[in-house]
Amino acid sequence: MDSTGRDVLQGLAAMNADVSSIRSILLTHWHNDHAAGARALQESTGVSAYCHVDDAPQLKRETARMGWRGTLSEKIPEWGVFVLFKGLLGEATPRAILDPQFLSNGEIVDEFFEVIATPGHTPGHLSYYYKPEKVLFAGDALAVVNDHVRFMARAVTPDLNAARNSMRKCLTLKLDVLCPGHRLPLQNNVHQKCDRMLKHIDQGGRWPILG
Repeated sequence: MDSTGRDVLQGLAAMNADVSSIRSILLTHWHNDHAAGARALQESTGVSAYCHVDDAPQLKRETARMGWRGTLSEKIPEWGVFVLFKGLLGEATPRAILDPQFLSNGEIVDEFFEVIATPGHTPGHLSYYYKPEKVLFAGDALAVVNDHVRFMARAVTPDLNAARNSMRKCLTLKLDVLCPGHRLPLQNNVHQKCDRMLKHIDQGGRWPILG
């Protein structure tokens, strides 16, 4: 979330690790609350940043807004929910990533991570399935709220049909742990809870305003 990469470094410290532990940067999508610090981490590690080509324009700042929107975006602090609005207003991450490496559905990156194309939240949204331990890093393809699988907020899901299909992809994987982009991972009764949400989607369950 922080364009300095500070929050990632704090996470590493909590795991008794340091920046040298980073082997690659797997980006789910371009929104600031998921990608703002990628450039800083690249500069301190020299590792590659991976993404989908459809989110590259924002990650490379080719879409960055000029004029009053760009000026206002620069003034918004990198704090809490403001981080997301900062990027949405400016239509780009605060700093362009270096030489992005593009991934497609089904590819394997960093030996064990299967790339799952999950558009809907953004056109190039990706999720990553860590096969050895059956862990899915889902980004904002779905949400986990109060220990249950939920839809992401409708206001930040511009393509609902694509997002539904992406959720189906995620929920049909064999998962022991489901890590969403926000809140806590789902670790208890994961199979049953995924099956329950999948059934709700297949029955045409409506997409609520707040997810």
